[in-house]
Amino acid sequence: MGSLDAKLAAIRKFKNFPKVLNGIIRYNAAEIIDMNRTQMYDEGVVDVNNPGVVLNYAPSTIRQKKRRSKYKRTDHITLKDMGDFHKKMKLIINSDSFIITSTDDKWAHFSSGDWGGGRFQDALGLTEKNLSVLRGFIKSQLIIDFKDALQNS
Repeated sequence: MGSLDAKLAAIRKFKNFPKVLNGIIRYNAAEIIDMNRTQMYDEGVVDVNNPGVVLNYAPSTIRQKKRRSKYKRTDHITLKDMGDFHKKMKLIINSDSFIITSTDDKWAHFSSGDWGGGRFQDALGLTEKNLSVLRGFIKSQLIIDFKDALQNS
């Protein structure tokens, strides 16, 4: 067990809380993006502000998707045809927030409303349910990190 000065020095890193928080988010970026992918593919959430509204493909789209798509799920809209849009999703961390985006060209059409009549503009991001899960995880990680800083100084 270290001296009080060592303990104070160890917890000073928490003085810049946004930096510590962003570090946790950055470390877990793949899991955060996977939460968004799961929302879309497994749950049919293509609007994080209205997660209970599950949209369906038109019959012609279902036929086309079954014929040529790599991901043939058709019971709800997944925004996953060949997988490029989902594969190119990334997390952008700002000083006080983060956003999920995709570098796939299709995202420019989805987010502008060109494709889907604006229905997919809010497809990227986390639902309140998943944000709550993420908050709980971050809180647990902060407690662990804080305890570790105190005990190992």
